[in-house]
Order: sequence, then structure tokens, then C-alpha cells
Amino acid sequence: MDRFEALDAWRGICALLVVLFHFCFVFVSPLTDVRLVSNAYLLVDFFFVLSGFVVCHAYGHRLGTLAHWRSFVVRRLGRLWPLHAAMLAAFVVFIGLVNLVPHPERFALTVMPSEYSLVSIPIHLALLNAANLHGMSWNAPSWSIGAEFYTYLLFGAVVVLVARRLWAAALLLSLAGIGVLAVASPTYMNSTADFGLFRCVAGFFLGVAAYHLHARICGMRLPAASMLELLSVGAVAGFVVVAGHGPDQVAPWSLAAPVVFAGAVLVFARQEGAVSRLLLAKPFARLGAWSYSIYMTHQWVLMVAAFLAWTVAGLLGLGLERQVLVEGHAKALYDLGSTPASLVLLAAILTAVLALSAFTHARVERPAQVRFNRMAERLERGVQVRRAYGLARQRPDRRASRAS
Repeated sequence: MDRFEALDAWRGICALLVVLFHFCFVFVSPLTDVRLVSNAYLLVDFFFVLSGFVVCHAYGHRLGTLAHWRSFVVRRLGRLWPLHAAMLAAFVVFIGLVNLVPHPERFALTVMPSEYSLVSIPIHLALLNAANLHGMSWNAPSWSIGAEFYTYLLFGAVVVLVARRLWAAALLLSLAGIGVLAVASPTYMNSTADFGLFRCVAGFFLGVAAYHLHARICGMRLPAASMLELLSVGAVAGFVVVAGHGPDQVAPWSLAAPVVFAGAVLVFARQEGAVSRLLLAKPFARLGAWSYSIYMTHQWVLMVAAFLAWTVAGLLGLGLERQVLVEGHAKALYDLGSTPASLVLLAAILTAVLALSAFTHARVERPAQVRFNRMAERLERGVQVRRAYGLARQRPDRRASRAS
């Protein structure tokens, strides 16, 4: 199986749930106290587990040397960095323009540590935004992209060094990541710019271990596949609901998220049940293809919507911003005054996110991947040419030594 289409579809669905999560922390919404939404930050761990699973499937047998590792790094950089850089540029341009006109204090451009700090731009460009060098800033969800890139580097190194015991090394690294979060992180599985790298390591390498299990059992028929898929969905939803009370009150058992998600990944990797057949439909396939763009563009759309709401309210003499309790914690949100208005705004934002994601997927993600993949192929060909040249030089020496 070259692609896991059902898992791709789940990636798209989870990306949309992350959009709902962030919407509820910008605008007052009837979804704010729905636990499946207020705890949807945990779905980032599904991304990590799935990434480890898929990357191991694609590269676990192809990273035998340092040269292969370099090629792998170039390919993964091409997968993550171009859209990350493009969205960072979009944030910088918009915030720069906003600071030329009256704007809310939260949109202030500063040189001090803040949400829109000039100092943090190099940190983002170097994908170090999960290395505890600066708090959450600019495109906040991109902390996970930085964490994932450096986890890729670690994965490649582990494969080169201990390919035959990759599953064991993956389990140890996953346990180590969970251990660090349990001991050092006060927010457990809501660690982001501080301990986000360890969170990613925990999920990614459990995904790697899960792939090894999948490879061993994929020839066996999955009994009651449809029932297992429904149970997996229920288990994931139930776990997310009980894993805490929003992002400010995370339960210690949230640390089990990678295990729960790994179980669901193993079930849906088989694509044998009724839920999988539904997820193979074209709309879900498209959602899966756009998932990275959805994740990376939605915060920019929310920022633009928040500024427009503030501007229009100011022109009309209305005060939209107020303190609201979200899962028992006070948050400064924009309140449109009615549930229908909030739902209409949410629909408009989702539409804008999907439209922008379709554009960035076609115009940024895919062209960049093609260019970076070509660079990686040139690196691989260069290694092959050097090896062939080296062998050609060695052969005469061998013949000469035999003659002597």
C-alpha cells in the first residue's frame, strides 16, 4: 500500500477540529464548552503519531547511509518549510500594515517577547519555535512544524545507526519523551513552544513502532473491521473528552494520547471497514490533501477576521471584546452578540480557510515539494556517480595486484 487514504482523511478532519478549537479562543461560540472542541489541541498528537507511521513506511528501509539521510532531510524540509515560511511572511506583512492604522493592543508589533515580536522571526525561520527560545508567536500552530522537523532529523539518524532495532529504539524514545513531559512539563500534553519537541518525539516514535507492528500483521484479516473502526473512533473521542478541561487544565492522563492514537492508526491503516470506505470518498480525500495547508493557514484567517471584526465594531461604536469564562478560565474574546451570528462567522471562516488551503496546496506546497525532491535526487545521483567513479579507479589497482 503506497498511501493510507483513510488516515489522510482523518488528518484533514482533525485539522478542521483544530480550526474549531482556535476559533473558540478568538470568538465567543456555542462550541466553546464542548469538550471535544476545547480539548482538540490533543489532535496535534494524532498528527505526530500518523507522521511517524507514514514516514517509517516511506523511508524506514531507505536510510542506510549518511548520504541517504541528507537526501531525506532535504525532502522533509521541502515538505514543511516553504509553506511555513510563506505563512510567516503573510503574518509579518499583515501585522506590519495593521500597525500603520489604529489596532487592538494584541496586534502590536514589538521587539520584546510578545505574540508579534520581531525578535522571534529568525527563530521561526530556523524552525526552532519549539525549542523554548521564545513563547508562542506569529503563526502559533507552527510550533509543531519546528518540533516535527527536528524529530525527522533524529529519526533519520536512528535509522542509520540502529536500523535492525528501529522498533525498540522507537519505543525507548517515545517513552523518554513521555517521561520528560511527565516530570518537567506543567501542561503535560499541551506542551508547545516549551516542551513541544519532547511531545513530538513521544508521538512520532510511537507511530514508528506502530508501523513495525502493522508490517507484521497486515497480512492477517482484521476481524469485525467495521466494528473495530467504530470502537476506535469512540475511544479517541472519549479520551479527548476526559483528557482535561480545556488547554488550561490538562489532566496527567493526557500523556496517554500517543497510545490511544496509535491504536486508531493501526485500525484505520487496514482500510477494511465501513468507516474507511466512507473516508475514501473524494471530498475526504481532498480534505486530507489540504490538511497541512488547513493547519498552517487557519490562524492567519482567524487573525484577519478578528481585526476586521474589531474595526467594524469601532466604526459602529460597538464594543465586541469581553472577558468570557472558557472551561472555568477567563479569556478575552470577541462577542458578536448572538449564536446565529457566531455560527455564520464560523461558516465564513471555514470557507475562507478551505479556499486558501486549496490555493496554498496547489501553489506553494506541491511546487516546493517538486523542487526540493529534485534537489534530493541530485544529491542521490551525485553519491552514485562518486561511488561508480571510485569503483572504476579501484578496479585497475585490483588487477595490478593480482598480476604481481
